[in-house]
This record gives sequence, structure tokens and C-alpha cells, in this order.
Amino acid sequence: MIEPIEHYAVLTRYMPFIKLVSMLEEGFFIPKANLFSDKWEGGLHLFNGKEDPFLTKEELKTAKDWIYVSCWYANEPETHAMWNSYGNSDNAVAIQTTQYDFKAAYHGSKIDPMCSYVGKVKYHMPASAPELYDNQSIRPWLGNNNNDSKDPKTTYPRFYLFHKHHAFSFEKEARFLLIDNDATVAKSNDKLGIHLSAKHSREMIKKIILHPNCSDWFENTIRKLVKDTYKLDIPIYKSSLVGHKSLSN
Repeated sequence: MIEPIEHYAVLTRYMPFIKLVSMLEEGFFIPKANLFSDKWEGGLHLFNGKEDPFLTKEELKTAKDWIYVSCWYANEPETHAMWNSYGNSDNAVAIQTTQYDFKAAYHGSKIDPMCSYVGKVKYHMPASAPELYDNQSIRPWLGNNNNDSKDPKTTYPRFYLFHKHHAFSFEKEARFLLIDNDATVAKSNDKLGIHLSAKHSREMIKKIILHPNCSDWFENTIRKLVKDTYKLDIPIYKSSLVGHKSLSN
């Protein structure tokens, strides 16, 4: 079984400043899986040249086009590796929420219910599909409304997307998956992803952490943006890693 996430466990997302602004202004964005930079996303079983026993490569690619994935760091202590990989510069922040608050933001955004799955990513060396995915189960996070009547070719890749190469194990990742109600392997998805409402996206942020190397100017900018521009009562903290060697060195 894919390890579940506790409802009130802290989930962290590292992001550059521009993504925080976008989230506050336009709402939290949940992209489709095909937009991820890792070309083996959902395809670890194909890494060694093995065939997928259930889907052609084109069907898998199209199926992932209809699956929206939100990725979070599921380990509370900060890490330089995550700042380096996802902060992009010293002008970055980490936001924190919980599964409970993320779910509340989704429901508050009035998005149609979809098949949903949540859990912690497993990290492996490449292997065949049966070795990686057999006897797996994944919990829903929007109630027990998952529709087993959907084309299995559009839902089966959910198993693939909870398994990544061991090289990414530092991410300690938890994922929320959604499968579009119009999912099909007959055509691609025109949408890039879905947005939670700006109002509920703001409400789900329980804490903001500043990059360990951020300037005083950046700290003041974040505080003014959150407190003055958006009138939000979100606690803002300096990084617990302040004092470490500069990340740019």
C-alpha cells in the first residue's frame, strides 16, 4: 500500500517569489503530469527498455495528460536540497499547509469532484511494472467517490505516479492526484491544469518560511505583500537554516 498522509501532518512547498504572487492573485495551480520536467515521470518501469504490459507509450503519455498532480515535501525540517531544487534563487519562500487545509481549499473552490488519490511517493531503482506496482492500493482524499467504471487505461497510471527514481529520494514527496472527469486515451487534454480559487488558496497557507539567504529587502517585500496588500494573517518566519554557508557559493 502507498503510505497515507495524516490529515494534519505538515506539508511544505518550496517556490520562487513569482509563484507565491501567482498563488495569492490567481489561485494555487495543480498542473497535469505531462508538464513535469522529469521525463521518466510515471514511467520508471520503462527506464530499462521494458514494455508496459497494459498501455502503449502513446496511451500512457495521453493518460498522464488528464491527471493533475500536486507535489509537497512531507518532512517538516527544512533542507538545502529542496531550496536549491525548487527555490531557484535567494528570492524564494516555502509555504506550509496540511492535507485537511488543502482539501478544504479544493472543496471551497467549487471544482467538480474527480477521482482522487493521495499518499507518499515510493523511491526505487528502475524495475519492471509488476515488480514496482503490483498489490498497491492508494487512498482517495475527496471521499469515496472514485469511479471504477472509468476506462482503466486512464486510471491505472495513478499507480505509476506514486513511484520515482531513487535519485529523487531527497524530495520525501507526498502527492495529491486528480483524474479529469473527461479523461480518455483517445485525445490529449487542452487544459494545462486546474486552479484552486485565490480566496481559498490564501486560506490554506498556514505558514511562510523565507529563503535562508534572502535579503532584508526581500523579507520586507514578503511581509508587505502578505500583510498590507492581501491583508492576510499568515505567520512569516526566517529560515531555520540562517547562518549556513551561502547556497550560491
